[in-house]
Amino acid sequence: MNIFKKGRGLCYLNQIDCSFDFRNNRFFKLIVPTIFVCLLIYGSWAFIHKLCINQLYNKSDKRATGIALIVTHGCLLLIDFYLWFLIVTRGPGIQPIVPTFEIIEDSNEETNKDVIRPPSIFECNVQGYPIWCPYCGSVKAFRSHHSRSTGSCVPKFDHYCSWLGSVIGQDNYKMFLQFLIYISITFGIMWISTIICYLKNFQERNHDGNLIVIVILAGLGFFFTTGLLGSHIYYIVASNLRSIDIIALKSQTMRDKIVFISIWDEQTKKRYVVEITREQYCQFWDMGSVYGNLKDVFGSNIWTWLIPSIIFTKHRRGSQTQDIEGLENILDQYNVTVNDMSIERIKDKIRRGEYVCIMDAFGDYDRKSV
Repeated sequence: MNIFKKGRGLCYLNQIDCSFDFRNNRFFKLIVPTIFVCLLIYGSWAFIHKLCINQLYNKSDKRATGIALIVTHGCLLLIDFYLWFLIVTRGPGIQPIVPTFEIIEDSNEETNKDVIRPPSIFECNVQGYPIWCPYCGSVKAFRSHHSRSTGSCVPKFDHYCSWLGSVIGQDNYKMFLQFLIYISITFGIMWISTIICYLKNFQERNHDGNLIVIVILAGLGFFFTTGLLGSHIYYIVASNLRSIDIIALKSQTMRDKIVFISIWDEQTKKRYVVEITREQYCQFWDMGSVYGNLKDVFGSNIWTWLIPSIIFTKHRRGSQTQDIEGLENILDQYNVTVNDMSIERIKDKIRRGEYVCIMDAFGDYDRKSV
């Protein structure tokens, strides 16, 4: 077991990195986003010049249609690039450094500053010690995963988007979904209008290879982005999951993988280590309703769900039954809480005697006296 002592805390050393190392891979960091930009620029030029101007604006009876398509496409393209800019500059977020939890008693005053009271519930190893990230020198909070691309633990890590050249996490996930919405609309208008305005009368016109390319590229882009958007929205609505959760659940090995949870039971005044599956672990984040799950991602104001903004809305605070004090103050908006239903399931396992062990954490002593 990779256990080490830090002050009065004991941690489980987790050296698993949940993202690929893109730091030295210039192809994914630079070339792929560059290719994407070039394709957007070329497609916009061909759409505006070859279709909107040559085929529509120059025809007196279709001039208004050509102007409308140019203005619409221009506005959508500006929104697309603006959201892309926000995704990259805002970044996925960085989990603040979380000190070790107060597991054992230590009379050394120098180490007192290096520990905090253990929260009522946290992920641990089989012995009950919190998961430690050796790269960041921090306890890993719920849903945080280390990314080599950013060199930090990312709150609500989703994936690395090679097309945009950015890690997607809590801070830019809403912007990423907004980008998928607007880029899907952009591709959809390009694809459908080109088919209707040009290919409908294909035999009556001179062939223009640029417009054929638009139909192919815009069609591929439309189906890819709408499919990606649909899958993200579906899993958000269903269970408030991220891409990394879905990948784990699709693998039988990962789905059955054991996760250990340390939880304080107020009824017995004891801390238990409980064993659950990865599938049960992924159910922790479901807010209990479609609106609740969407609100957790997009915020409480429905009117701003589709409006690009750099204003960050803090996520919903957890149940009042979860006493996490110091950890909550450290994580602030990156604090993630477990839904009440999952907590009750774990406590039911405890009442049935289905737990790994009882852990006597020094930081829980004040809880016992309450």
